[in-house]
Amino acid sequence: MKRKRNSLRSSQQIVSPTGTITDLRLPDECWESIFQFLLDDNHRDLEPLFVVSKQFLSVTNRLQFSLTISDATLPFLPRLLKRFPNLTSLNFEHVSGDLDFLLCQISTFPLKLKSLKLSNQSTIPANGLPVLSKFITTVTSLAFSNIDFIHKNDLVMISNCFPFLEEFDFSNPKNVVIAANTMLLKLPKLRKVNLSGNHYAYGSLLFQLCKNCEFLQEIVMSNSYSILDKVIASAIRERPGLRSISFTRMPC
Repeated sequence: MKRKRNSLRSSQQIVSPTGTITDLRLPDECWESIFQFLLDDNHRDLEPLFVVSKQFLSVTNRLQFSLTISDATLPFLPRLLKRFPNLTSLNFEHVSGDLDFLLCQISTFPLKLKSLKLSNQSTIPANGLPVLSKFITTVTSLAFSNIDFIHKNDLVMISNCFPFLEEFDFSNPKNVVIAANTMLLKLPKLRKVNLSGNHYAYGSLLFQLCKNCEFLQEIVMSNSYSILDKVIASAIRERPGLRSISFTRMPC
């Protein structure tokens, strides 16, 4: 039997002794398993596979789960969302455009997003988030770090739109928002929270978080005003399943 081989081809042709040519083609599911085994978490090695065959292009598109958007890629966003149907994470930290419009645009695609990173913005997209949450209900992780201005109604809106948040990064806001205290206590599924740079985050909030959020595992409260050791100890007793708690203190 004469066999023709070419590594990293999506199909092989085998010539039998009678001269019959048989085309052997692995199903997509097999290639997905192979690529997932070979590639690293960042999928940096996916790109060379794009040009091998149309089958490889289709398979690797389905293996792209995260996407970082920049101003340069904004014109191609609809095309990218169609190309990568299994996206679960979108990062808009490097976008300076209209996030309200972009989130409304994203809501028209049948995505099952789990994570949205909307940090380094001037404001929270208070119009786009409710629209997105109406059509995409799978988001469990939000990041709003380094926001220039936050209105207290923004936080009420977030808790109403995403009541099942598990991870929330609300670090280093430029203005003080006391409403965060109440908002966080309305997130019963919360597992990880980052409140670094929130100078209003006193010990009472820490205690209430540990008391009311039964799934809480990780708290970061760097650069907050002084929280007494006895308050930290009381909070930990309320939530013995807590895995990590991190503080750096500022003097009152």
